[in-house]
Amino acid sequence: MTTPLPPELVSILCNEASAPDDVRTVEALVDLWLADNAEEPEGEEFPWSVLCVFELREYPEVLWTFIRKALTGATTIWQVVMLAAGPLEDLVAENGAEFIDRIEREARHSARFRFALTGVWPQGEEDPTLWARIEKARAAAMDTGLDMGGPLPPK
Repeated sequence: MTTPLPPELVSILCNEASAPDDVRTVEALVDLWLADNAEEPEGEEFPWSVLCVFELREYPEVLWTFIRKALTGATTIWQVVMLAAGPLEDLVAENGAEFIDRIEREARHSARFRFALTGVWPQGEEDPTLWARIEKARAAAMDTGLDMGGPLPPK
């Protein structure tokens, strides 16, 4: 099953420089984003796919789908770092209250998701109750999480 990107987002993004012609679904964006983020870049310029995912913050349901699919497809620690410190952290900061039940459920069922949560940090505005729930959801992975240099859990 494919998940279309919001048409208004596609219109905006496809007018940007370096926009590929064939990215109209979350799945196509995931593939491009994973390829663009396979390893840490040497420069500071962000590829089109990173800028596109940044725009997904305005579409939290689509962002949630992107995060889950990208995390499943991730093959490197760097990809998980980029997911955790980017889209997942943004989702928690901006829509955490609406997604906390799903975040907790995903963390209970996925070691990889718990691992990614270890790279999410408060942005200064989080509700203490929400943040306590994030802490609890990721607790089992903290000793081997991103900051501890642990291995990428299997899918």
